[in-house]
Amino acid sequence: MFALEFSVLLACSALLALGSLVRTARTTLPQIAALRQALRDCPETLEMRFTTREVVVQYKDGKVVPLRPRAVISLPGRFDGRAAA
Repeated sequence: MFALEFSVLLACSALLALGSLVRTARTTLPQIAALRQALRDCPETLEMRFTTREVVVQYKDGKVVPLRPRAVISLPGRFDGRAAA
């Protein structure tokens, strides 16, 4: 009985996986065809323009900012005895 249930479960899993693969293929193949068509329509050469800018950094060019002093954190005092429940 267990072998029958296991084989049915395995068959259902295989059908689900196969259905998922078919659905994925049906949605992606037209998109791949559209990309290939766009690649065929694309010209062989493209124009590219760029600008080169120069950044000059000098020694001691930065500004030193002092940090604020930290305030003392006051913690609650310790109790000598145990608290009642």
